[in-house]
Amino acid sequence: MMNYSKWLVATLNTSKEFEVYGNENAHIKISGTEGKFADEIFAKMSINYDTVFPEDNEYGREIHGGNWTGLIGMVKRGEADLAVGTLGISEDRFRVIDFSFPYTADRLTFAVLKPSQWLTTFGFFDVFDFPTWMLLLSSFFLSTVMFFSVLKGTVSYFEIVYDLFGSLMRQPLIFRNYMREKKFLVGTWLLFSCVMSTVFSGVLLSFLAKPSKAPIIKNFRELSRAVDRGTHHVYSLNGTLTVPFFLNSKEPYLRLLGRMIEQNNWYIPREEMINNPLKNTHSAIVCQYGYLKLLFGTQSRILISEDSGYTVSTAFAIRKKFCCATQLRKVMSRLISAGIYDRIFKLESLRRSLSSPFSEEEMDEERTLTLHHLLGAFYILFTGLALSILVFVGEVILHYNARVT
Repeated sequence: MMNYSKWLVATLNTSKEFEVYGNENAHIKISGTEGKFADEIFAKMSINYDTVFPEDNEYGREIHGGNWTGLIGMVKRGEADLAVGTLGISEDRFRVIDFSFPYTADRLTFAVLKPSQWLTTFGFFDVFDFPTWMLLLSSFFLSTVMFFSVLKGTVSYFEIVYDLFGSLMRQPLIFRNYMREKKFLVGTWLLFSCVMSTVFSGVLLSFLAKPSKAPIIKNFRELSRAVDRGTHHVYSLNGTLTVPFFLNSKEPYLRLLGRMIEQNNWYIPREEMINNPLKNTHSAIVCQYGYLKLLFGTQSRILISEDSGYTVSTAFAIRKKFCCATQLRKVMSRLISAGIYDRIFKLESLRRSLSSPFSEEEMDEERTLTLHHLLGAFYILFTGLALSILVFVGEVILHYNARVT
């Protein structure tokens, strides 16, 4: 059994990660994924410890004069023997402190709120994609030319366009100079117009009943373009390795994300992230995949990207020349090999999923068409009426001028 003096452990009192409680006997109790794992280690080594917290509530970033903030700063200055709290290993940090045996490695990714169902003013145009619309228009104008040639000028071209368009709108197709020997051409067009109008009507009805999903950002490249356009904001936890990695990346789109976070001060505290900062579809949170999965894995409206920015190893921060660093690394190595940390993380994830609602989606949501959904059709109607009035006024004026002259 090991017998060491009391250790000072620096941490952030954060829900689900490292939670510190005090009971009536002034005994410290810790919980959370990091807290329970640290408690297993201290119990194995028979260590007594006290917890201390940084005033700035940060993980640790380098500032002017070689000083450090947060947990890293406390360990560097000797205010704590070690620090616990998903601290990533980096070269800059390794210059001023030591690290324990790494207990996990995770990739950096982001989470976004999925957009609501897509039903815009001119959403009925989205029933077909662009190539389908182009093919439909090409077929329509090609058919008008063929009918005009077959009828040999007995009907004006614009009258043919009007009649064929009416046929697409399920109106009867009537030609004054109809020729029986051209029944195959007419029948082909009637079949085409019937199929297309039926397909459009069916898809439109399903689209109104269950609108399609809006496009969603799925990788860092798309996220960078959205941030550059000004449509999205991307947030990071203060004092983590996210922004330094972005700024030093070889990829221009990652460097842009780092600059935007730094210039706009898009940092959030840990507690705000616990309370779900994704309030709208224009925000994204950059963090380690495992932690995002722990927080938002059961929330169906939040998408956790499968894209990876980089992979970082996580360990305890240890004060330089700490007496028990070797023993600590040895005990951690044994516990990691035994799968203790993975077991704790999975149990915490299961506990959080069981405490969350089964589904956030309202299955019996009332779906009602509003004026906003039909504005596109009314815009087209009123535009057509306005053009018709202008043409009518023009014809009256021309007719009047012709009579005068």
